Amino acid sequence: SKSRWSTHSYSLRTGERVKQELEAKMVARWPAWFCVDGDIRHTLMPRGFQHGDGWFALLLKLCEEIEPLVAGWERESGRRFEVFEVKEKFGALRFYANADDDLILQRIEAATLESLSTCEVCGRPGRLREGGHTSTLCDSCAPQRVEVRSTSTS
Repeated sequence: SKSRWSTHSYSLRTGERVKQELEAKMVARWPAWFCVDGDIRHTLMPRGFQHGDGWFALLLKLCEEIEPLVAGWERESGRRFEVFEVKEKFGALRFYANADDDLILQRIEAATLESLSTCEVCGRPGRLREGGHTSTLCDSCAPQRVEVRSTSTS
């Protein structure tokens, strides 16, 4: 039988990935949030975290910040918090969840804004770069991404 954990989770658009050990760390810490074995008709988390390793620290910080807010939201709403998708889109981190709490949504928006100045590949300060595919990259990673894309067959 096929194991759930492959070497990497790949983004459908960019080929960026979160390494297996980073994805496993997030799922182990918040298994109820990230239903990686769920039904793809309900959640896109079976596709994994669809962004580069450089945003892992930002995502970890976001989850740590919202953890107490989520606990309160779950008590008040009677619902279970669930993340439906985590990915890169238009050069920014996207974190889609079922919470409608203003404080949680504000933290998610802050992480999205922070991702626009954080290199998706390495986590160093970066900037939004357009052309072909919009990405947030540092000066060191930007030329490598162009080279990788131009030689890619997928």
